[in-house]
Order: sequence, then C-alpha cells, then structure tokens
Amino acid sequence: MLEQMGYEVTSFKITWGLPPKARLRLKSNGGADIQKMSAIAAKAPTDGVLASTLISSAATAKRIQSSMKLGTAFLDVDFALPPRVSMKFVNSKENSKEEPRDLDDLEFACR
Repeated sequence: MLEQMGYEVTSFKITWGLPPKARLRLKSNGGADIQKMSAIAAKAPTDGVLASTLISSAATAKRIQSSMKLGTAFLDVDFALPPRVSMKFVNSKENSKEEPRDLDDLEFACR
C-alpha cells in the first residue's frame, strides 16, 4: 500500500533490548496525486492502530509535500514505546542525493 502511495523503504533497523524497538525509514519517490492518495488511504485497514497511523502519516506527508512545493519526503517510523512518526522534507532545489541523517545514524556510523 505504501508503494502505491509513492514510497520506498530505504532502511529497516531493529534494536534488541528492553524494550526492543525498530525503525523504518520511508522515502517518497515523486509527486503525489492527492485524489489517488485519498483513495488508497480510504482502503487502508482500520483494525490496527499502528498500520492506520502509518498510512495516514504517509498521506499527510504527501499532502504537505505537494501543497508547499517541497522536495523529497522522508518518514521515520519508530516502533517503540511510545511509537513515533517523524517527517523530514528535503528542499526541491537541492540536487543532493544524500538522505537526511539523524543521531541514531551517526551513532551507528561511529561503531
């Protein structure tokens, strides 16, 4: 469903511990057709809080990206206690192919 919305998975990281957590990073791969996004979001399963939150966050990020004429959108989803979804947007005028980094990425790079 997320692929139909124009997202691709760039990384999936699992940390075993107490409590365990997982991080999923999604990258938008192009412009958004808002009507198509709304139709896909309407078909999303509503029985799971996490799945419905992920789909609605992806749709919201695409709407923001489209209405504000922003470049690539990144969604970082932390499956932890409490779960968290953060959105990052890269300026559409930048030609940089590098993804935005966060402190967890730097911690991993230094090990």
